[in-house]
Amino acid sequence: MIGESVNFMITGMTVVFMFLVIMVLVLEAQGKLINYFIASEESVSSNEPQKNSDKKSEAKKVAIISAAVKHHIAKNSKK
Repeated sequence: MIGESVNFMITGMTVVFMFLVIMVLVLEAQGKLINYFIASEESVSSNEPQKNSDKKSEAKKVAIISAAVKHHIAKNSKK
């Protein structure tokens, strides 16, 4: 009875481990495939206009985050 339980436990753990290994391999392959297609699309388009828009969007993100932090500090310091 205990031997069957141990056998069942080892079988279950092996199945779960193999599933996780397969899942990691599939996700890595998917990531490489997606990066391949994204990199090929980026090389076709020009990079100059994107650099300026990236800098502007980063500045906007920083401004929004700093405003949110200031608002949070002001709201919580009243208590």
